[in-house]
Amino acid sequence: MKCSFGQIKIDDVTMKEAVAVIVRMAQKSEVPRIVCTANLDHLATAQSDPEFMSIYEHADFVVADGMPLIWLSRFTNCKLRERVAGSDLFWELGRASASTGVRLYFLGGHPGAAEKAAEVLVKEHPGAQIVGTYCPPNGTLDDKAELASIRQRIADAEPDVLLVGFGSPKQEKWIASYKDMLGVPVSIGVGGSFDMAAGVVKRAPLWMQLTGLEWAFRLIQEPKRLWHRYFGRDLPYFGYLLVSLIAARVSEKLKGSGSNHVL
Repeated sequence: MKCSFGQIKIDDVTMKEAVAVIVRMAQKSEVPRIVCTANLDHLATAQSDPEFMSIYEHADFVVADGMPLIWLSRFTNCKLRERVAGSDLFWELGRASASTGVRLYFLGGHPGAAEKAAEVLVKEHPGAQIVGTYCPPNGTLDDKAELASIRQRIADAEPDVLLVGFGSPKQEKWIASYKDMLGVPVSIGVGGSFDMAAGVVKRAPLWMQLTGLEWAFRLIQEPKRLWHRYFGRDLPYFGYLLVSLIAARVSEKLKGSGSNHVL
């Protein structure tokens, strides 16, 4: 089942189900697939970015990364059961790699973060198949020579799943542009997952994750960069979605009530 938030549809899956879907796609996909980890900022950004919106509309699998989407789904006919955060998915895919042999490649993050994240993941899940890591130099993602280098590195490693940590929407746009060239069965944008796993960036305490306050922890860490994003874009869009969903719900009830009255 999919939950609709405007033009964007999110798959109603638990973390366990999401991992199973990704592993199945990695093992059986005949064409490169894109997995998106949706949060409120992604939805807000997509409203003014047609390219990003199109990527979401055509993604093969979309999971709910942010708690605000779980809350908002309570006002729809499809209640999302569980948050599937990209930073948690990173660890669960490592677990799945150890048990299924699915091969992972880490691309992006701060310099050295992907390599360190791979070491930490293998220590946590012995047997995880991390077949390569690479952090492209800043400003080179569209450089022909760099693209050729990335393509060769990935071709040599032959991963089943490519995790890309360029930040959003850059990572999703890059994946959409080059997935056919790379030929990896599944590609997923994972934001700062490598940096958090490597300890370069500290993740919010568990209680803040569970209560939907992870954004506040990030804001404290990077106030200049995130203030406008959260309060200038995301919060107003949350309010807009909430009002829209409530209005739609009320309209449905009124229609149903009217139909019953006629009968």
